[in-house]
Amino acid sequence: EEAPWLTFSNSLNTNFALWDPQVAVLADRYRILRYNTRGHDGTGAPPGPWNLEDLAADIIGLWDALGIERSHFVGLSIGGMTGQALALGWPERIEAYVLADTRADFTGEFAATIPALIERVAAEGLDPLIEGMPLRWFTEEVRTAHPELVDQARALIAANTVEGYIACADAMTRLDFMDRLHEIKLRTLLICGAQDLGTPPEGMREM
Repeated sequence: EEAPWLTFSNSLNTNFALWDPQVAVLADRYRILRYNTRGHDGTGAPPGPWNLEDLAADIIGLWDALGIERSHFVGLSIGGMTGQALALGWPERIEAYVLADTRADFTGEFAATIPALIERVAAEGLDPLIEGMPLRWFTEEVRTAHPELVDQARALIAANTVEGYIACADAMTRLDFMDRLHEIKLRTLLICGAQDLGTPPEGMREM
């Protein structure tokens, strides 16, 4: 009961089950909070448009409801974008701070890809994501050696909703934190996969 809090924020198209391996390692040292980002796997999707600050405010709402004054934070992809909004808006609520495979601006290939995906999901549903996203998340070598990871990823994506995906992806189109990152004075760790296609390490080096 006296252990520090640790909050995990999931990536787009997944849910809190994404963190099962980390929980298995860390649950004996932390009180762990996992939640589904709004619109994901049964979590409500209020009418949009949303901003990343709205997603960060959801975390503050959870912390307030649970009596959590301060927490460590780990965010992956959109969870990391949400974490930047959280750190800029409520830095006094965060202990150590980890951003994984994320970015701080809406530029380049990312800016070209997301609007096209939003349009395709609006027209075709989640099937394009179920088929295509694991090809971006895992290298061919990993897909061949560990097909169960691909199956798990597809199951996570399928559990979500078109409305939740579109509204969260739309929120990412207003991502614009790069010029404000110097304001964040928290103990911070940035992690990125060397072969990440969605959030290449060059962007995180710039962060």
